[in-house]
Amino acid sequence: MYDTLYCRANDEIGSAYSGICHVTDHRLRGFNPWLVGCGFLLLLYAILGNYIALPGYIRFIERGGTSAAGNTFDFDVLVGATKTILWMYSFQLGTLALACAYSIRENLYSIHLAGLGLVWLTVWSWPSLPQPGAWFYVIFGCILVIAISMALLGRDRALTTKTTRTLFLASILFFAFATWEVCGLGTTGRMLHPAQSEGGLAHTILITQSTKLMIELVLAWSLLLASFTLGEEE
Repeated sequence: MYDTLYCRANDEIGSAYSGICHVTDHRLRGFNPWLVGCGFLLLLYAILGNYIALPGYIRFIERGGTSAAGNTFDFDVLVGATKTILWMYSFQLGTLALACAYSIRENLYSIHLAGLGLVWLTVWSWPSLPQPGAWFYVIFGCILVIAISMALLGRDRALTTKTTRTLFLASILFFAFATWEVCGLGTTGRMLHPAQSEGGLAHTILITQSTKLMIELVLAWSLLLASFTLGEEE
């Protein structure tokens, strides 16, 4: 009896494992392995960088922009800068790589998607932005309210064309960017180290990040609305 139950349990486990492998293989089939691999590695480093890159960068800032030896530039500074810069871009580049891998597999407008992502990363790379006035948040907030309302009311269209599907994918990409800006593991890292937000430099970074976050949300909802507006009626 026990042998029968044991064999039956093994058969069920084997069947479930085969099913999982089949689903996984089906989902990953056709993807560019280099883009997918680089994407996941970059996303992994986006998390680990909080413990590999961020502490060294904080010590560098606290020392007034010098290494432990007191030099403004040496091998330690070069290694630390490389780790920090890679960490700051890791999430954005990782999600962009995965989005492009999906776009290529689905034969969407991959070059346009990659170009949009890289253009935004160029803007995003600006280290500090002037603190916007109330007008910035009022205008962009109104745009967000309008875009969200229209997107919720216009979801009766099918995303069947290359254009609408590319726009929808781009909106997901910018939603991901915005999510990372407010995530505790994001590039500001302030939720992991709240005491650091008291400094003047940290305040400038947070102002800059909040401005970029607002722009990313406006782009995400606008792209989503555009994909629904151009979609075919169901």
